[in-house]
Amino acid sequence: MSSENRCYDEIEVTSRLLNIILDMSAEQQLSLLDSLDKSGCEGSRRHARTNLKKQWVVQVEPEKGEKQGGAFINDISRCGVFIEFIESSEIDHSFFVGQNVTMRFQIPASKKIFKIIGEIVRLQGNGIGVKFKRQL
Repeated sequence: MSSENRCYDEIEVTSRLLNIILDMSAEQQLSLLDSLDKSGCEGSRRHARTNLKKQWVVQVEPEKGEKQGGAFINDISRCGVFIEFIESSEIDHSFFVGQNVTMRFQIPASKKIFKIIGEIVRLQGNGIGVKFKRQL
């Protein structure tokens, strides 16, 4: 039956969606989230991201572990960044969701170096999504 022929109230729709999502594996949930983010679905992102014309070089230090090299910021919002690594193997072994990292980067038009602590909220392909926590 098509959705046009069915009448649902908002609570029923939300409940059904939650049940479907909770029955998905973590991988399926991440895939769905990625699809919604790419579709531009309203509400898929809380804050607009700025895609940078030129990547910004960033140094990433896990809370416990060694500094990571070869990382770039591709997009940034007021609440976080997506950091892409040259070597995707660095992501597989060094990072996990919920981990705190220290980021150091310089905005190309500025001489100021930013040092910010963030929390990894997403692992994706060759990069990590980091939510800003506080500036050092």
